[in-house]
Amino acid sequence: MTEFVHKPYDKIYVRDMIKLNLDDLIGMMSSLEAANAYWVDGVLFASFAMTESEELAKKEMQNEMFLDKIIFAAYEKYTKTVKSSTNLEIGVLNMQKSKLYKDLIAWLKTQSIWNE
Repeated sequence: MTEFVHKPYDKIYVRDMIKLNLDDLIGMMSSLEAANAYWVDGVLFASFAMTESEELAKKEMQNEMFLDKIIFAAYEKYTKTVKSSTNLEIGVLNMQKSKLYKDLIAWLKTQSIWNE
């Protein structure tokens, strides 16, 4: 039988954090092919991985990940969709049960950009 092992990343590097107002986040997400944002602990967000390369693949094998950016906006209560003031609408995926994303958002809230 195949053995399965769950091994979280040891370290995730975040290159850029961009705090947006809700309308700007919705506008940006609606222009993407997969127009869904994630929601965890009062934050609507999307993360973008860096372009794949052989070097990054080696880092992944060493339990390290590099994110190009995280865009986010405060959004207190989870809803299945969110609509901008100009009626753009995107889907929202509730990732509250993901330990990785809960840890990411907890860390994000400790960064100075959170209070800007």
